[in-house]
Amino acid sequence: MRIKQWILGTAALAVAASAPAAWSLPIMLEGAGGGGINPWALISNGGKSLVTPAVFGTYVTTGNYNLFSTGVNLSISNYAEIYYDHQYLGLPSSLTNVLGGLNSSLGVNSIEQNIIGAKVQVYPGSGMIPAIALGINGHFVNKTIPHALGANANGVSFYGTATGIYPLAGSNLLLSGDIDITKANYMGLLGFGGPGHRGYTVQGGVSAGYFVAKNVVVGAEWRSFPGGNLSETQAALRTKTGNSGINLGQSDWYDGFIAYMPNPHLSVVAALVSLGNIVNIPGRGGSNNANQNGFYLNVNGSF
Repeated sequence: MRIKQWILGTAALAVAASAPAAWSLPIMLEGAGGGGINPWALISNGGKSLVTPAVFGTYVTTGNYNLFSTGVNLSISNYAEIYYDHQYLGLPSSLTNVLGGLNSSLGVNSIEQNIIGAKVQVYPGSGMIPAIALGINGHFVNKTIPHALGANANGVSFYGTATGIYPLAGSNLLLSGDIDITKANYMGLLGFGGPGHRGYTVQGGVSAGYFVAKNVVVGAEWRSFPGGNLSETQAALRTKTGNSGINLGQSDWYDGFIAYMPNPHLSVVAALVSLGNIVNIPGRGGSNNANQNGFYLNVNGSF
């Protein structure tokens, strides 16, 4: 079956089958067409017209963090998409109080990030051979928190993704794999790199989803991130505060989702997310951020 004869769905944002022009495809957290945390190789609204705009909003909540994301995605025929995403992350006082020990003029309790990106499909897929796409994301973060951590505020990430849809048990299975070349800490929200860690690393991601109905998909995904970029900052904070439990290492991310596309212009996705450690500062005046599990909701509409 040719990939362009089907539309996909999976991973925290998903879609249904049939002709591409019939559905509004999912858009991931960073703004590209794809699963909730991973990009896919298909164009989010390819084939509807020469340029098809879509708007999206995402809310992620865990024990101590709330992330809001809104943006615009423009699909260009079946070949490319460009996108803009604005993210807002509220911070717990345990984080800002401890970081204030490194920078007494911190004075912020949130992080805002703008992402501008593009993705080009370099091969449309044929039979068992998946579609292949290459992309780039530019991240621009308000600098206070990244600089307090010794990271760069802005950075660029590169990715490649391969996505295929295959018949299984009377329906269809979506499989997607990603390679991410990046320095990003927490998807860029805590900047790029860190003291002694300025180089790129190669990370990975996997998405899988099953069409339980033509417009309903269930599935899961995984994504890895650079885990040691802030190790020197972590050591400095432990020494300065005497708190040996401070952990700035980033965990892999996981989610399990259900996605519903009621009509050609709308998709709604709900997911349970496991984000692991997000700047854990236990002890006096701190909070346990080691196991950040929560809920994900995305609404995406195309025109």
